[in-house]
Amino acid sequence: MQRVLAPGVAYKLGTADGEPAPLLKADRALVLNTSDTPLEREEREFGDPLQRIWAACVLPYAGITDVRRTVFRTVTDSFDEERAAWLHQARRLAAELTE
Repeated sequence: MQRVLAPGVAYKLGTADGEPAPLLKADRALVLNTSDTPLEREEREFGDPLQRIWAACVLPYAGITDVRRTVFRTVTDSFDEERAAWLHQARRLAAELTE
């Protein structure tokens, strides 16, 4: 990510206080996150800061307005079958992104 979502690659800034000019030819993105925080606790204590970062701060700079994000949780106490299902879901979500 540091090499793709970078100034001069994903976006261009004319000035520090100016609007970014997107350089990527993508208009949608799939973000997959893992978490060890149960959903109820995350919503209660933190809100959803990663959604805000991806959808409002990072991807719009590159011209991406359709941000699709999924969180797989909780990783620490997950089972092999659950992780396999997450991989299957990730593949399906990635395929849907290109439709």
